[in-house]
Amino acid sequence: MEVKNQRLIELGFPCHQVGAETQRERDTGKAPPVNRLHVWWARRPLTPSRAAVIASLDSADTDPEVFVRKLGIERVQALVNGEPWALTGDLLKFIQRDGENGEYLLVDEKVLGRLKAEEDRRAENREFIVQLKEKEPTLDNNAVLIQWEAESQPLPKPWPKEGESILVQRVMGDPAWYKNLMQIAQQNNLRVPNLYGYERAFSNTPNAEPTNLVVLDPTAGGGSIPFEALRLGHSVIANELNPVATVILHATLKYPALFGLELTDDIKKWGQRLLETLDEKLAGFFPRVRILPDEELIQLKDLLQACPEYISEFNKEQVTTYLYTRQVTCPHCSGEAPLLNTCWLSKEAKDP
Repeated sequence: MEVKNQRLIELGFPCHQVGAETQRERDTGKAPPVNRLHVWWARRPLTPSRAAVIASLDSADTDPEVFVRKLGIERVQALVNGEPWALTGDLLKFIQRDGENGEYLLVDEKVLGRLKAEEDRRAENREFIVQLKEKEPTLDNNAVLIQWEAESQPLPKPWPKEGESILVQRVMGDPAWYKNLMQIAQQNNLRVPNLYGYERAFSNTPNAEPTNLVVLDPTAGGGSIPFEALRLGHSVIANELNPVATVILHATLKYPALFGLELTDDIKKWGQRLLETLDEKLAGFFPRVRILPDEELIQLKDLLQACPEYISEFNKEQVTTYLYTRQVTCPHCSGEAPLLNTCWLSKEAKDP
């Protein structure tokens, strides 16, 4: 029997790309801001959450490249005589838009300087590739390395001059390829440069208009799926029984939507109040400011050999990450809600 109106999520989507970008999101040590609001052990990454929402609504015949770009996995490239050059960071601010001719990069002295830096980087990459092949000859015909070599070819000359413009295109990023390249490098005890060519996908906020669609998440937890649904322009109904998760949902979804930037001052006010309370109650046990341990003090003295007068100024550390409460009791149902899923402080044996 023919099934009509199938969604992309039913027939599969580029899991290898979504998975590689998800690993990047988890491994950076720079978690999305919503993750830092409160510890939640079952929090889902934002990239697959966005993928789940989009794939549940897009039709099964959606172009995989279009889908991946919707996730924020997108490279912005300037075409230097036809050769793609990935634009990142502040270079993106130099992009101009023309309704008829699309996007272009306006060239000035700074852009030319970055163009020269890109050429130097590509030369270093080619040297690195030669070293890698010499160390492991079986990589000569490796598809991953061949792609890197192709992307590291010199930028064709003549280069544009100040005042000229370069055509810009947007293409799908390829985190799965870079993940495979990092694995090859690790196997050979080498380190490759960052070659993603775009910022982390979760930091790419969609320019979405309201869709009049409603996304329901009956067990919303920390709120990753509702958060991404809101960013995509949908209305959201998020449900959760755990009182801690419910508070997180209100703080992540409801209050910012209701109050916007006006909420900033209140957050600063109550955050400062929390720190003052911690100082008052915990100062006798966990002082926020304390002198450095002996081992770190030795390192500090070594670093400041040329200016020892600064040792006393820097002989201190500030800590505000003590574990204050392990679990809380719901004021309504009296249920106990743990804030951590373990009682271990350390599993390594150390001398007292």
